Formats: sequence, structure tokens, C-alpha cells
Amino acid sequence: MSRAILSVMAGLLCALAGMRYAASLQGDALRLSRWEQVLRHLELLLREGTLSIPDALCAAADEALPPDNLLRDMAARLSASPLTSLREAYQACSGPCPEQTVLSRLFDRMGRGTKESRCLAVQQGSEEIALLARSAQAKADKDVKLYRTLGLVGGACLTILLL
Repeated sequence: MSRAILSVMAGLLCALAGMRYAASLQGDALRLSRWEQVLRHLELLLREGTLSIPDALCAAADEALPPDNLLRDMAARLSASPLTSLREAYQACSGPCPEQTVLSRLFDRMGRGTKESRCLAVQQGSEEIALLARSAQAKADKDVKLYRTLGLVGGACLTILLL
């Protein structure tokens, strides 16, 4: 009896692992898509030129998603310590992620220069993020069903094998 329960539990854990990985692929694509939206909004705010950089970061971050939270954290850090560069604020607030190199370069370039060079940096960063987002979405579209199916089939096989 306990062997059967343990077998089913092992199968369910295997299925759950496949589903969790599939969800992480979708989450990566959604996060990158949100970065693209936020950066386009930030570019418009910078072109307008009426807001300081911390205020523009806060205004661009209008939802409760990870990219928005990161921008708000950066704005708070910049407001608390005005001598901090954008790149330093980004590195202090962010964790490891696939888009880290692009964003680090973006905030480094955005932290210096004229209004036009800052807008250009955000535009180029947004284009790079858009490429990453399309790539992540294509990978998610291709692999999500595969990992879900592998998890379920692997879980079923494991359950049968352990029984």
C-alpha cells in the first residue's frame, strides 16, 4: 500500500517538474515582453524631458511586475543616493537574469550624455530586449508543450516502474 502511494507521489513530482519548467519558460517570455513595454514607455518619458531620471523610472513602472518593481527600486536608490550611477543602481537592485547584460549596458549608457543620447540608448536597449523577447517566446511556444508532455509521460512511466 505505501509502495503504491510512494510510486504515485514520485510520478506526480516528475510531472510537476515538467510543468514547472514549462511555466518558467513562459515566465521568461512574459518578463522580457514587459521589459520591452516598459522601455518604450521610458523612452517616451525621456523624450518629453519634463521628469528627472528617477521620476521617469517610477512613471514608466506602472504595474506590479518584476521589471516595474526593479525600476521602482532603482528610482528609490537613486533618490536616496544621488551620486549613484544608473548602472550601479541596476546592479544593486537586480539578480541574475538572461537580459542582465543588455540592461546593464543600457543603464550604463543612459546614465551619461545628452537627452538625445539617453533616448537613443533606451531605444537601442528596447530593440535588443525585443529580440530577446521574440527568441524567448519562440522557445516557449516550441518547448512548453514538450516539457509538459515529458513530465507527464515520465511521471507515468516512473509510477508504473516503481509499482
